Amino acid sequence: MTDNEPVKSAPTKPRYHILVTLGLAIAAVAFTLIMKQGLDLDQRQIPSVLLEKPAKDFSVAWLQGKDIIGHSDQTHLSLGDLKGRPMIVNFWASWCYSCRQEAKDFEAFWQRYRSSGLVVVGIAIQDTPEAALSFARQYGKSYILGLDEDGKAAIDYGVTGVPETFVINRDGKVIYKEAGPMTAERLSEVAEKLF
Repeated sequence: MTDNEPVKSAPTKPRYHILVTLGLAIAAVAFTLIMKQGLDLDQRQIPSVLLEKPAKDFSVAWLQGKDIIGHSDQTHLSLGDLKGRPMIVNFWASWCYSCRQEAKDFEAFWQRYRSSGLVVVGIAIQDTPEAALSFARQYGKSYILGLDEDGKAAIDYGVTGVPETFVINRDGKVIYKEAGPMTAERLSEVAEKLF
């Protein structure tokens, strides 16, 4: 090596640190935006693969309300029994605290809309007939109630917990789903989607 040859230097460490820092900052911003998007979601409105699709048929043991649709000789209620009628299907249980919160609102809603042709169906899951009927008497439920004896209806509807409510239009399509207790105000908003 002669005195006139330029000396080649290794890449400078400050440039490397700037690139790493910039990369980490971009990753942190992206992560924050993704987390914010998730936190902004309304957890009560969990997406359902059933939305805008025909409601799945169900067969649940009658608890009460046969007189509402005139099928007093059947032991089980099916979705087909309600064909052509807008309905709200609420999965609930007697042991569920949140179901107690919404019970009076559902009954008031039923009393308000029953003459419009709308049907409210409560399907008790993971329950006994005795406990479900006792709960219904305690909270004054007078709409259609059934018991999902084998859990098939809840599985078919993708129920992950109670209460969960599905809104089905006259054409038999699921147009709305909400997880958690429904309020009187929310039920009225939902009814507007049906008329």
